Amino acid sequence: MRQLIAGIRAYTWGGCLDIRSLWVREDFRGEGLGSKLMRAVEQEAIRRGCHIATLETHSFQAPGFYEKLGYEEIGVLDGYPIGHKKHYLKKVLST
Repeated sequence: MRQLIAGIRAYTWGGCLDIRSLWVREDFRGEGLGSKLMRAVEQEAIRRGCHIATLETHSFQAPGFYEKLGYEEIGVLDGYPIGHKKHYLKKVLST
């Protein structure tokens, strides 16, 4: 029986990659799967002619993970949800 251990949901539009969600099953975290998925989706976006990637994450999720992959914070919304922050990030894609 196959089990889902990781996934990414994203779309491209107008030369932009919008990453909506990235998930890695807890017992597989730290093995590089998230980074591999991010690189794969970025490469596919470049193949489709995209020049920029965007995503949103929360302070209790993994903003540092995305920054290590070259994403730059472009905005923060305090109190979303209460007691936390919502981070908006972007990355210029190499062609």
